[in-house]
Amino acid sequence: MLLATAGPAFGQALTPEGQEEVISDIYRETDDAFRGMDDELSVDDDASASQAISSTVILSNDVYLNRISYQLSGLRFKVRGYDNYYQEKYLNGVRFNDQLRGVFNYASIGALNDVTRNGDVTNYDEPGLFTFGSLGGTENINLRAGNYARGGKVTATYTNRNYYLRGMASYSTGLNDQGWAFTACIGGRYSDKGAIEGTFYRNFSAFASVEKQWLDGKHSLSLVGFISPVERGQQGSTYREVYELTDNYQYNPNWGYQNGKRRNARVVKAFDPTGVLSYIYQINDATTFTAGLGYHFGRYGNTSLNWYNGADPRPDYYRYLPSYFDDEGIGETYAERWRSGDRSFTQIDWDGLYRANYLNNLYGNGSAIYMVEDRRSDLYEGTFDATINSRINATTELTGGVEWRSTQSRQYKLVDDLMGAYYVLDVDKFAEQDFPGDADALQNDLRNPNFHAQEGDVFGYNFRLNIHSANAWLQTKHKLNRFEAFYGMKLAYTEFQRDGKMLNGRYPTSSLGKGRKHSFTDVMLKAGLNYKFNGRHFLTANISYGTEAPLPNNAYVSPRITDKTVDEMKSGRVWATDVNYVFSLPKAQGRISLYQTIFWDQMERSSYYDGISRTFINHVLTGMKKVHHGIEAAISYKPDSHWTIDAAGTVAEYFYANNPTGIINSENGKIDNVSEQVYMKNYYVGGTPQMAGTLGVRYFIKYWFLGASINGFGRNYVDIAPLRRIASNYTSVKPGNETLMNAYHKLTSQERLDGGFTIDLSVGKVIYLKGGHQLNINVSVNNLLNDRDICVSGYEQGRMDLEYPDRFGSKYYYLQGINCFCNIGYKF
Repeated sequence: MLLATAGPAFGQALTPEGQEEVISDIYRETDDAFRGMDDELSVDDDASASQAISSTVILSNDVYLNRISYQLSGLRFKVRGYDNYYQEKYLNGVRFNDQLRGVFNYASIGALNDVTRNGDVTNYDEPGLFTFGSLGGTENINLRAGNYARGGKVTATYTNRNYYLRGMASYSTGLNDQGWAFTACIGGRYSDKGAIEGTFYRNFSAFASVEKQWLDGKHSLSLVGFISPVERGQQGSTYREVYELTDNYQYNPNWGYQNGKRRNARVVKAFDPTGVLSYIYQINDATTFTAGLGYHFGRYGNTSLNWYNGADPRPDYYRYLPSYFDDEGIGETYAERWRSGDRSFTQIDWDGLYRANYLNNLYGNGSAIYMVEDRRSDLYEGTFDATINSRINATTELTGGVEWRSTQSRQYKLVDDLMGAYYVLDVDKFAEQDFPGDADALQNDLRNPNFHAQEGDVFGYNFRLNIHSANAWLQTKHKLNRFEAFYGMKLAYTEFQRDGKMLNGRYPTSSLGKGRKHSFTDVMLKAGLNYKFNGRHFLTANISYGTEAPLPNNAYVSPRITDKTVDEMKSGRVWATDVNYVFSLPKAQGRISLYQTIFWDQMERSSYYDGISRTFINHVLTGMKKVHHGIEAAISYKPDSHWTIDAAGTVAEYFYANNPTGIINSENGKIDNVSEQVYMKNYYVGGTPQMAGTLGVRYFIKYWFLGASINGFGRNYVDIAPLRRIASNYTSVKPGNETLMNAYHKLTSQERLDGGFTIDLSVGKVIYLKGGHQLNINVSVNNLLNDRDICVSGYEQGRMDLEYPDRFGSKYYYLQGINCFCNIGYKF
């Protein structure tokens, strides 16, 4: 359990990568860490009946979100099953979810936890002061220098996760008599060997904020800038067969030895410098105007092995597994090799790959058989946000805002390492088999045929996505003695356009230059009602309905090589509602909720390599409908000033509610806009537990903090592959053919992962020193029982083989074993 109550930064579920960037710093070094919300409410039940009741404090400090998000983060839990782009992140009132994928880059604020922990949260679709809101909730992180108390802090951390060392140092001047305030912070995270074999982590961060206030604080101008470059080796998923053969559920196929040193093929290098200029004008006691301008340019690269006319270098390639062979003797031979622990077989054989290139230099054409490519996704994005908050009268508040955003996403590949070869030939290796004799079809750029790419050269694909959007929103809130109500509307405009930089040989008429401009106009409406029985019991209901433009990242059928999109592309629709009972008693507070969200006309794209067709496939789904509904409940009980007992959990169901249309395209040009219905109705949405909960006990005495919790989950399903659910793949399946019927059922059934539970312990101490200084010590141990065989997520492969239904099994991720987090902070 938490040593300190998880604050607003953990009010929403995060992506696995986002979890690692932010959640590790959960321990708040404050003496009021376990203070109950009852301290915030002094109105007794009888007196409240005769005066206006304010529910703001109680509803904003949501017990369920504060308890469940961190405790279940390692289990890849998503609140209400929402995708990550439904969680919006603002910095000083400026939105920073990117426009390509719709998500916030948590790596950009890595190792800056001491200056990014203060924020205002709007839960789910409720009204906010800085945003219209979003299904998954919104948070505005306050980075203004005047927001930080005067003083400094030094923090040192040890953990056995992706990194094992972290350090931070920050100092704030506070607001001086001239209205100036300054804050600075530096930090870093490091590991040469992470908890997962083959991984590593290198990160340095810097932050600076300056603020000027004048006319007694009526005006405030703030400038913030920060950087957090990171380089990290990644973990990969693999088959359950491999985990069992190696007896290692943290097996990582991405690395191997080169000249006796570990080398990871999948390395992320990210650099996202960010600046925010914001202005606040307190027009009068009732009205505040806020405006902000934000800009960031992200450099994101993800390396990967590539090969041409060579054997697959991945150690867990399905042809290297015992299950591939019909001959039991050969299969057992391969099984013994896997069990032997020979790293030249069970991991990437870097020395062998270099040797193959060397021999091709001597006896071949010198082209790279094996090389490392850097898949770049760079982002240049500017955002302007302005909001006004006004109290019209004693019962009515008005909030409105406008936003403008401009983004250019640059997608391309670079030659990262030729591995001793002279060059890499820039042609599509998959087109050779399907277009023999057609030299043009092989070319990735007809303007530069058979290009000999050197290290640092762009090859393969190169295009831009130019994205522009604007929106305006308005919401009104009425507060009466027993009722509170709000309603609002948002109008949004979005346009995007692909700009190709290569003339592709498979799509010579739709690959180069600016393509068709796609534009969407969307409306979102929402409303809510809160009935206050008294100052401690509330019944609330919220409803929203509207449309949303498709994400540019999902809109194109094969964006790397063509401007083509699905026909009649349109906005998706979303309808959401919830009913909540919220209570806050002197010794207990909590919430019970019923919710349902329906998504219509959704669009998704899955991409995979088809080993049967031997080409890269893009499968776009359109017209997809999903339903998310369930129950949430949480309670925090304080029997006395020392003990707190917390319980929070959800029972939910997320499923596909129709059979969408799927459009298949191959990047070698062989398959062109093949449309077929995908039978997904009544399958479950995978990737997150649909039943989960946590039960914890916390104890506080003389500034000692102790905690323990048990966390469980179930109803967790693998993500399904659309290709396995189209009728054309099963035309040979006939009643009476038991073998093919069994194969059909095996390929179309959805796997339900086993449930599990973990136990966490924590202890902390706050020590007050002379001069107002403070020392904070926190230690936590997660997964105390060291359970390494808990599968937290999995996904089906896109490819399949009806004759060998087990050949392309699902791939999985497992929970890390016992891990610790030790933190020491010194405030001065």
